[in-house]
Amino acid sequence: MKYSFKYHFDRRTIWLTALTLTLFAACAVLLYALYKGGFFSAWFVSFVMAISALMVLSIPRRIVLIDHKLEIQCVFDITEIDVREIVRIRKVSNRRLKRSIMLFGSSGFFGYYGKFFDLRTFETITLYASEWNNFVEITDIYDNRTYVSCREADELIESVLLAKANAPEEEE
Repeated sequence: MKYSFKYHFDRRTIWLTALTLTLFAACAVLLYALYKGGFFSAWFVSFVMAISALMVLSIPRRIVLIDHKLEIQCVFDITEIDVREIVRIRKVSNRRLKRSIMLFGSSGFFGYYGKFFDLRTFETITLYASEWNNFVEITDIYDNRTYVSCREADELIESVLLAKANAPEEEE
């Protein structure tokens, strides 16, 4: 049993990505025009390139459910959640994440992903989203909350619950 759910960028994410890339390019051109040579311009360009590369490698691509593993696949990273460890999975409104502050990650540059701090519950949450809409909250037995964006949220929830019901009991 394999289900796959692709991430889709919305207009807001595309605009924020274009704005960020334009800002990086403008800063680089401005730095080149105003500051001739030296270590500062090389340091700035290296820093921007490294941050951009880390962001691009962390872009969420798809959610895959294979047997009893839920995988959140990014460009370079895969986060696995055993469906037997999922306590609750449900759709939530984007208002639920309105009072979240980014600790580390991206807030619009090729999506929304990373660690965020929820000011409502004072907990750290993990976010893998390509749009600020269609959120699914996944809570595991360790009380970790992971939010993903999925346009087929009902199908994702239904397939995870079915996989959880059909999963074999864990051996000790």
